[in-house]
Amino acid sequence: MNLPYKRHLLICTGPRCGGERGSARIRQEFRREFVRQAIPATVKDTECLCFGLCTFGPNVIIYPEAVVYSGVKPQDVAEIVRQHLVKGQPVERLLYRGPRKEDPPPDDDEEDLLPPDPAAGAVR
Repeated sequence: MNLPYKRHLLICTGPRCGGERGSARIRQEFRREFVRQAIPATVKDTECLCFGLCTFGPNVIIYPEAVVYSGVKPQDVAEIVRQHLVKGQPVERLLYRGPRKEDPPPDDDEEDLLPPDPAAGAVR
């Protein structure tokens, strides 16, 4: 990877994760933990509009591992920083596992939040 940072955190701040579930606070907590745990400037965080996983949010994706965390709460952030960013071990209990049989079907609105599929040749 030819970037000036080693890891990149994408934090969903879309309407459901951000507005309803307060993911902006999660981003603030990550920034506080970067300072508390002396994380070097080789880690970047970026707000993203929507991952299409609204039912499971707030969601955080960490690259280059492409690890997806769901249902992240502010109190989970220190553990993610300590275990994943410092030690390189994903936090198993927060990993996105995909829909389960008991989960409700996704809202119709969730599909509207996804970007258009360029392969389809037309905007949905």
